[in-house]
Amino acid sequence: MSDVPAVRLVVGFSPGSASDDIAQLIAAPLSRLLGQPVIIERIAGDNGARGAAAALRSAADGNTLFVATLGTHALAPHVRDDLPYDAQRDFAPVSLLTQSPMLLACHPALPARDVPSLIEQAHAHPGELAYGTSATGGAPHLAAELFQSVAGVTLRHARYDETQQLYDDLEAGRIALSFNNIMSMLPRCNEGRLRALAVTSAQRAGAAPHVPAMAEYGIAGCDMSNWLGLVAPRGTPAARVNDIARAVASTLREGSVAATLNAAGITPCGSTPSAFAQFIASELRRWKPVVRRFRQP
Repeated sequence: MSDVPAVRLVVGFSPGSASDDIAQLIAAPLSRLLGQPVIIERIAGDNGARGAAAALRSAADGNTLFVATLGTHALAPHVRDDLPYDAQRDFAPVSLLTQSPMLLACHPALPARDVPSLIEQAHAHPGELAYGTSATGGAPHLAAELFQSVAGVTLRHARYDETQQLYDDLEAGRIALSFNNIMSMLPRCNEGRLRALAVTSAQRAGAAPHVPAMAEYGIAGCDMSNWLGLVAPRGTPAARVNDIARAVASTLREGSVAATLNAAGITPCGSTPSAFAQFIASELRRWKPVVRRFRQP
C-alpha cells in the first residue's frame, strides 16, 4: 500500500483515553478493509476541540476522519460559545462506533466501599474529596457534576491535561476518585489498583457484573452512556462516506474486535451515516438542558 494515500484517524485526546484506545483497536482491521494505511494522529487539547479543528482544516476527500465523542459533539456545543466548529454543520457523520457506561472508581485506601459510604464521606468532608478528569465540560466531568447534584455533595475537581497523569495520581492516592471510561478503568480495578464503586447506567455492565449500577443505589438521573463515532470534514463525497461506514461496520463485527470491546464493557455499534446524523441531533437535544444546569456563568 506504499502508493496508496493514508487515512488520518485524528484523535482529540491523549493516550489512555477512550478515543485513543478505540482508535488503536480498529486501525489495523479498518486499514485492511479500506485497502489504505490508517494512521492515528493524536492532536490533544481543549477537550478534543483542537483535534476537531485540525481535522476540519484537512481536505474533504475521505482521507481524514475524526473520532467524535459525546463530549465533542453533544456536550461542548452547549458548554462553549467559542467552540471552533459546529458539531452538525461542519462535519459529515460517518458511523457510530461504540457506546458504554462510565465507571466510578476510587483509590483503594479510600474508606468508601460503595456509593452510599462515598456520599457519607463527602458529606462529612465537603469539597475535600478530589475527582480527576482530563477535560472540563467532557463526559467524565458532566457525570461528576450530575452525581454531585443528585447526591447533594460537593467534590473538588482536579483537571488534567494528560489522561495518563490522571491515572498515575489516582493510583497513587493523590486524588480520590474519577468517573472515566470503562475500558481503561476496569482493568485497573480488576488488578486491585483501583476500587470500582458503580457504573453510570441503569443496569450492570456485562463485563463487570460485580459492580453495581448507580441506579441500584436509588440515585436517579445518573444514567449516562459515553459514545464514540467517526466524522469527516464537511463536503466529503457521500459515496466515500458510505464506503467508510460499511468498512467500519465490518470492522466492528470482526471477532477479535467485538470480543475485545465486549470484554471491556463496551458495545460495538456501526451505523449508516444518516442514522449517525440523527443520533448526534438527538444527543444534542438530550444534553442541552442538562449542560445548561452546570455551565459556569
